[in-house]
Amino acid sequence: MNYKHAYHAGNFADVAKHILLVQLLNQMSTKGKPFYALDAYGGRGLYSLSSEEARKTGEAKAGVQRILDADISEAPDAVRQYVDDIKQARQTYDRHVYPGSPWWIANHVQQNPEVNVRAEAFEFKNTEYDALNYQLYQLPIGIHNRDAFEGIPAVIPPVERRGIILIDPPYEQEHKDFTRLVELLVATMTKWPQGVYALWFPIKNIEAVELFYKKMKRTGIRKQLLCELNIYPNDVAVGLNGTGMLIINPPWKFDQHAREILNFIQPLMRPEDAPELPQSQAVSVRWLVGE
Repeated sequence: MNYKHAYHAGNFADVAKHILLVQLLNQMSTKGKPFYALDAYGGRGLYSLSSEEARKTGEAKAGVQRILDADISEAPDAVRQYVDDIKQARQTYDRHVYPGSPWWIANHVQQNPEVNVRAEAFEFKNTEYDALNYQLYQLPIGIHNRDAFEGIPAVIPPVERRGIILIDPPYEQEHKDFTRLVELLVATMTKWPQGVYALWFPIKNIEAVELFYKKMKRTGIRKQLLCELNIYPNDVAVGLNGTGMLIINPPWKFDQHAREILNFIQPLMRPEDAPELPQSQAVSVRWLVGE
């Protein structure tokens, strides 16, 4: 995938990832106790859907725009909140903005001051870090020019004891990246076994994805939940067939909420030229490893 997320901002994978992130943060906050939230790959924080990159791919038209145009009166709460928050962001910045993951975390912190969430974002690439630091400097999130593989082990366990780490790298070399991520998760779980880890990944090379699943099963880590949304069958050669999140230690009943969210948004995200998928292939929320 192209490292510059500006080409993909607001696509169907972003929609799924950010709505699930909203759901995770909301459930983390229900206890009313402080927690730590880290976005390990912050990107630039805000993206313009009128940029040359976004207009070149047009991916947002088949992603966030479809959610904004849809009737969401019967949608899960996290979907409705996602739409409301995007509208708020566009009133604050401009009507073409799409917020990246650090904004969603910072926005949650701002909306829930009584919970006392300490938020941070890492970005290693200098140009992206500069943009992230400039665009989100007024929001309640610490911005650091730091590599995720070095930074995550260094900041855990957090003083709050509770927390969530979002890991969504660009996957420029899938097989290599998946292997490194498995090793990272094993190391972090050793240091902070009660943390919530949300790992986003693309579904395009099914062999790489299935090998990743096998490796995660072998780690001995418990409570691994898989959330998958597919818009094309695996045997169709397109840029991105689907999107997934592996969530370790998800909050209670998160799997039910995730299933409702993905079942609602999948029909909206499916391209007109895509073959219709059986529901079991279009959306899958299942335990890779249970308790």
